[in-house]
Amino acid sequence: MMTSANEVKTSAVRGSRLRFIEAFLRQPLLVGACWPSSAALSRAVVNRCDFLPDDTVVELGPGTGAFTGLLLKRLDHRGRLLALEISETNITELRRRFPTCETIHDSAEYLPEYLGDQRAKCIISGLAWGNMLPATQDRIFNAMLKSLTRGGQFVAFAYVHACCLPTSRRFRRQLLENFSRVDRTPIVWRNLPPAFVYHCWRK
Repeated sequence: MMTSANEVKTSAVRGSRLRFIEAFLRQPLLVGACWPSSAALSRAVVNRCDFLPDDTVVELGPGTGAFTGLLLKRLDHRGRLLALEISETNITELRRRFPTCETIHDSAEYLPEYLGDQRAKCIISGLAWGNMLPATQDRIFNAMLKSLTRGGQFVAFAYVHACCLPTSRRFRRQLLENFSRVDRTPIVWRNLPPAFVYHCWRK
């Protein structure tokens, strides 16, 4: 009996979700969510990313790759996509699914080391900023700022249920203090949990 393309795709999606849940159970403070980002949230993040096909783009905490495929499609084999992921479970899945992506198994705070002399036009974050201790938040935020070109864009999503946490409010203050423009999308209800997206432009 032959397996249809839809059955193969459904099986792959289920496998990706199971690996995401496994990573969350192993490192809940680092992964930050028990379910991968939905297609609706992925579109809200990527569709307004401000970069050209030959630019350098960075993804911090890509998880199992909800945004990665869309970013690679926009780069069209011309630009550079560098992804830093700390979960061993997720890094294996990312390397299998996206062999053309430069996938690094390391913390986002070391991003400048991997970019070298380059600066990113756009940095997309899948990190759980609201879960971070202030010192960790500062190290990663400063590494991101150092790695972003002047006029470049930083994109991050936040969960609605966590937006009132002190660390989440602290993250928002950092955005407002360090970027010339900070836009926020409407709530994406078709995500588990519901979320919204910050699109920020560097001074």
